[in-house]
Amino acid sequence: MDPEELINPLGLSPLVWVGGYVAKSAALWIWDLAVTEIVKRSGAAKLPTTGLIKGLPELQTIDYIYLTINSVIEYIFMLGIMSYAFNSAYVARLPSDANILNTLVALYLIFVIDDLFYTPAHLLMHTKALYKYVHKHHHRQNLPTRGYTDAGNEHPIEQIIGMSCVWGGLYATSRITGVHAATVLIYFGLYAALALLNHTRYDVSFTILGFHYSVRAHEMHHRYPRCNYAQYFMLFDKMLGTYREYQFPKKSSPN
Repeated sequence: MDPEELINPLGLSPLVWVGGYVAKSAALWIWDLAVTEIVKRSGAAKLPTTGLIKGLPELQTIDYIYLTINSVIEYIFMLGIMSYAFNSAYVARLPSDANILNTLVALYLIFVIDDLFYTPAHLLMHTKALYKYVHKHHHRQNLPTRGYTDAGNEHPIEQIIGMSCVWGGLYATSRITGVHAATVLIYFGLYAALALLNHTRYDVSFTILGFHYSVRAHEMHHRYPRCNYAQYFMLFDKMLGTYREYQFPKKSSPN
């Protein structure tokens, strides 16, 4: 693939490309604030570790560099998804083309396949060969608090791996059930919301047909890095023998 086509698959002018990047960044910032505020107003409790364990107190220069690079990678990936959604015969675009398979079933399947790819990839990033050079940066934050900022504060190689898992989930699902463009939009809204909440102090969890989302599970991974590699399906960790139940801090209680 031509490098220019990879970076700018929609053939945007430089001004429009930069404007799109700014718009994407602003939209994510607003979404981060909105999701956090909604959860806060819903009365969600704080995690038991709040105030008892300290995370990364301040972001350093390297954090801002990686966050900036990853923001660009994320934008390029988004443009690629848009190009696929506009041009692929496997993506329905008309409202009349929506059905149960390319909406609800497809939405669920994207999450399943993404996690099916991500869990072993995440486990691989914890091997000695990769952890020190790639994934260790993200684990400098042993107790995430900053939402999407902490979620995106990772080595660019890790960002590419994560985005590739998402792409794989979307691509495979489009071949299996077909995908509606609205499903893609909803998926990324949920994906961003769950990623940012996983890096906050809010005790959010729910289970739907094996989809087990728990901020506690991901907090455990940051506190004890050799467990809970999956994002949504803890079944994968149970199969690998890496699942670990939530452990309350010594100075706290389950109440």
